[in-house]
Amino acid sequence: MSLKNKTAVVLGGLGGIGFQIGKHLLRNGISKLFILDVVPNLDGEKRAELQSCNVEGVIYYEQCDITKKDLLGKMLRTTVVKKLHFIDIFVNSAGTINEQNPEEVIAVNLTGVINSSLIALEVMSLENSGLGGYIINIASTAGLEPFPYCSVYTATKHAIVGFTRSLGIDTVLVKTGVKFITICPGATETTLFRQTHLGSVFLLPWMEEPGRQMMRQIPVQSPSTVGECVIRALVEGETGSVWVCAGGKIERMSLPLSWNQCNCIKDC
Repeated sequence: MSLKNKTAVVLGGLGGIGFQIGKHLLRNGISKLFILDVVPNLDGEKRAELQSCNVEGVIYYEQCDITKKDLLGKMLRTTVVKKLHFIDIFVNSAGTINEQNPEEVIAVNLTGVINSSLIALEVMSLENSGLGGYIINIASTAGLEPFPYCSVYTATKHAIVGFTRSLGIDTVLVKTGVKFITICPGATETTLFRQTHLGSVFLLPWMEEPGRQMMRQIPVQSPSTVGECVIRALVEGETGSVWVCAGGKIERMSLPLSWNQCNCIKDC
């Protein structure tokens, strides 16, 4: 797939990972980038940094809260479509971690991602005069294996891997023209990972000290690695594929059989 002259939306696009994804998309030739984030505005410095990646690319920004379904739907169906006309690539990189507030974590990491994916699918679908494209959900390696002391966060990321893979089947692709891909970053150098007050990060109070020790032992990668992973997944990835970027390395995962690969679906 060539990204030249494609349009892209990055939800959570001012976070450490989302911002780097936007930069890599621009470097690889997309013509229009629409950033949505809960942060009130895109400051001049960050806009200039993005623009330097592609001086001809057009960059839009709007404040948007992924937990507000009605407002999110209006934003994608009207504001975004008015500017971009079509969405070719939709990247959902919004996320949070706060084990002391499970409702918030589920609202952002799970319910919000499901809602935004389904709204984007509606807008992009061939059935609705869209052009098809890619929906990429950023999960985590915590969506593939246990992440000690962060059970709520881990649960949401497991759910997003399952949700995205379940939509990444040939039936959905043929009907809508949309491919679904999951990206699972490992520990990444972000403000969240390096914050000093980690009490809310771990599930129980006594877990903070062993949790800190665990985090000190994990190899940390640059957010740029995740941006590179997204580009590789767009160029090489099949619908339903899961990509891991951890410790600065990128690879496609070999997971158990999907519906696409299971012969028994022919008899169902």
